[in-house]
Amino acid sequence: MRKWLLLILFAGVFLFALAANAPLSFALKKSGAIQQGVSWQQARGTVWHGQVTGLAVRGEPIGAVEGDFSLMRALGGKPGHLLHWVGPQGRGSGLVTPANKGLRIEEGRTALTFNATRISPMFPSQDVDLRLSNASIEFDQDGCLSASANVVTDALARISTAYGSNWPELSGTLSCQDGDLIVSVEGQAADGTHIAASASLSGRGRLELWDVPENQVKALLVAGFTDEAGRLVYEQPIPNGGSIQ
Repeated sequence: MRKWLLLILFAGVFLFALAANAPLSFALKKSGAIQQGVSWQQARGTVWHGQVTGLAVRGEPIGAVEGDFSLMRALGGKPGHLLHWVGPQGRGSGLVTPANKGLRIEEGRTALTFNATRISPMFPSQDVDLRLSNASIEFDQDGCLSASANVVTDALARISTAYGSNWPELSGTLSCQDGDLIVSVEGQAADGTHIAASASLSGRGRLELWDVPENQVKALLVAGFTDEAGRLVYEQPIPNGGSIQ
């Protein structure tokens, strides 16, 4: 019996070694990433340790990603690939592990800088920041399954100056809705304004304000906000022409 157990263990290690040493370019082509709109200029190394450069998703430049599998980390109870990403909009890292239906990112950290017009064309053009820590995201080929994180952004703090306001940095978390990854943040300004905002990878967005000082209401209505039972609401249309409900 012991001999058979050792044989099974050896076979498992051998198959894992074969898979881990497969060329990264081959693994990417077989992963279905191309069908999901992912492209790259060069993939070097193996699944065990490799690097992808010139990475893009649906034509959007992402940057370079380096992945490393550590046997010692796996023996310590944290199996998976530790990924490091560096791109034109920031950097990040996370531990990627297999999940029941797909993959899970754990211990994720990201710092992004992007133009406010990417949130909505109504916002003035300026760079804003978004920071994620302790992120956990599980997804499969159909999209986001579960997500959580500590999220902090100065986006609305910078944007608010255009409307004569002084909003603070907002904090919140990640979640999933119908396969879409959602960022939700909220906070309260010194003048009493309550702020709640959400945005998704699909392009949906909603900004809701209440207890807004009277001298700021007119500028917000002119900017495209609507008054819904005393709350000022702005909805970012979905790319196909709909809006968030």
